[in-house]
Amino acid sequence: MLGAEETTLLIQNLLDTFSGPAGHNTLNIPLLNALRIQDIWDTQRCHLSCIQDPPGVQLYTQTGSLKKGGVSLPVYRCARGSTSLESFHLHLNRFIPGTSASAKYFQAFLIDGLVRWNEDCAAAAEGHKAPLLSYSGHLRPLNQKSQRVLCHQTVKDFTKPAAYTGELIEVEYLFQQTGSVLEDGGVDPD
Repeated sequence: MLGAEETTLLIQNLLDTFSGPAGHNTLNIPLLNALRIQDIWDTQRCHLSCIQDPPGVQLYTQTGSLKKGGVSLPVYRCARGSTSLESFHLHLNRFIPGTSASAKYFQAFLIDGLVRWNEDCAAAAEGHKAPLLSYSGHLRPLNQKSQRVLCHQTVKDFTKPAAYTGELIEVEYLFQQTGSVLEDGGVDPD
């Protein structure tokens, strides 16, 4: 698969092509507004690495090829599955309970929804439905004590939270892109 640098070069070459004679229709009208498309590209190119396969992980596998207009084109399948991704975007707006929230709470709602989504997808991939529909901080100590006394965990689908990697996601990422700072989630002074 292509890396972010090579993809950036290919997109820039495409935009350069559309800025020339090949980017005009038969009436010589430009297909793209050169100033607007360049402004969009200047803004969005920093996100290109976000849509690339992670290093060492190939998310797209060639499954075959097809011929269109005498040209052989590769056919790919995404490891994530396109319907899963489409369904995620459909459910994304359901993660936020209401019509307004501060950036801090919006971030919390998105992360909670993302964790629930990942847990549900993992359960579906294993062919079963998760018995719990919410997470409680009491599950971890319950499982620890159950493991110690009964030698097994009481809640089978509990996933221990992963170690923080420093990756900025959701609202934190957007704030970092603009140089803003997400509200401090420190202790309430009251």
